[in-house]
Amino acid sequence: MSNHYPKKPVTHGEVKISEHVIRSIASAAALEVEGVQAIAPEKCSLFSCSKPISVRIDGDTISISLELILQAGYSLPNVAMQVQKTVKDQVQSMAGVIVSKVHVIAAGLSFD
Repeated sequence: MSNHYPKKPVTHGEVKISEHVIRSIASAAALEVEGVQAIAPEKCSLFSCSKPISVRIDGDTISISLELILQAGYSLPNVAMQVQKTVKDQVQSMAGVIVSKVHVIAAGLSFD
């Protein structure tokens, strides 16, 4: 599987959006939501590292998973739903791809 996601045909050639760009848009969008403290740190073992934001291609659509540090004192389900909406809207608007799912994982809680 390539790390370039759904392509849009254009009259002058082909446009590809890299996974890195999708992750950057998703990260910025998630951090705009009130109640999100940070993107979770990368997890590494002796053999590999896993990124806190992953992008998967599902046919003509993509799904995004985000591991976040959320702020205590907020309704976590409401924050997660707002993250889903904001990430989906901004990725679709900026990258021109269809986002089928946005999975939010509360990887930690900040009491700051």
